[in-house]
Amino acid sequence: MKFTELLLFAALLVTACSGKPDYPKDDPSPVQKEWRETYNGDLLLGLAGSYDNWESTGKLSTVIKWEGVSVFNGEYLRAGICLFLKMQDNPDSWMDGDVDYPSATVAFVTDDPFLPRTIPFTILQKAVRQQYDAMNSKGEVEKRFYVEPYKAVITNTALNVMLCRAFAYYRDHGCFPETIDSWDASYIRSTTKCPVDAAEVKAARDEAWKNAGVTESSSTKEKAVAIFNYGRDVWEYEGYYNSSKGAVGTIKAKAGNCCDMSHAIVAMARLSGIPARYFHAQCQYSSGVVGHVVSQLMVDDVWFMADATNNSNSFGEVRFTSYTGVEYLEDLQW
Repeated sequence: MKFTELLLFAALLVTACSGKPDYPKDDPSPVQKEWRETYNGDLLLGLAGSYDNWESTGKLSTVIKWEGVSVFNGEYLRAGICLFLKMQDNPDSWMDGDVDYPSATVAFVTDDPFLPRTIPFTILQKAVRQQYDAMNSKGEVEKRFYVEPYKAVITNTALNVMLCRAFAYYRDHGCFPETIDSWDASYIRSTTKCPVDAAEVKAARDEAWKNAGVTESSSTKEKAVAIFNYGRDVWEYEGYYNSSKGAVGTIKAKAGNCCDMSHAIVAMARLSGIPARYFHAQCQYSSGVVGHVVSQLMVDDVWFMADATNNSNSFGEVRFTSYTGVEYLEDLQW
């Protein structure tokens, strides 16, 4: 084999690796241009672009462009599954021959995030093969499934995010990663009403830690409890619908309703590196059923309620006795 042929073969290998190639991202090598100009390569770019949207908004694109055609997420997940397996099974020729994918139903669901958060790339490979088999044998992409040796459930939404994440890595590095984030949401990023990097959020978080004698070396639970106690003890509850102040306004006013108090707790927790989300449900109290929002903080792989609206609450405890219609949200937009 000639030296130039060896270089071409090496560039086409699809294996886990680390580090970026020598060529800049915006000026790909001739080999990179070759796969980018193929039918399969254009699909990969569309899937990678969907993950770019996830990075900026917390959601995958509903539609991607593939060879100039609009393809919805259920279809591009099926196509992505088949493209991924083609790249694994035919690393030197995956870009040749248009990728083919079976017809199957896709109904996306969202559950608690898969744990552990970071998994080996080989687990993603197993998950994708399982779903490919399900498409062929059951005519569906399964909503929820397990991958040995893990017992935690993986949702098809998480699988879609992982696939797009893997394709974005390949686009940028010319190979797949050795490990991959398995979460379908970050629970760490800033949102419009929850700006993690706001000066007011940091000042309140620092005061909460100081009041409790917490430092960077303290445990995650100690940090979380300090943030919750600060919100419960310093802020006053106000009754109104939806958000009007956001995290920053609540911290400045030292007051807010359940939505705005949750924004502030979530922002302070995320700033501290603690995954945080919003719990929304119709909650049963002794006085009746009320729509309610509560922040939830993940400590040692468990979600804890952090409801600062009632001074008799403690970290992990709430006053309502039951609930219906629950939603778990990364971003509360109302």
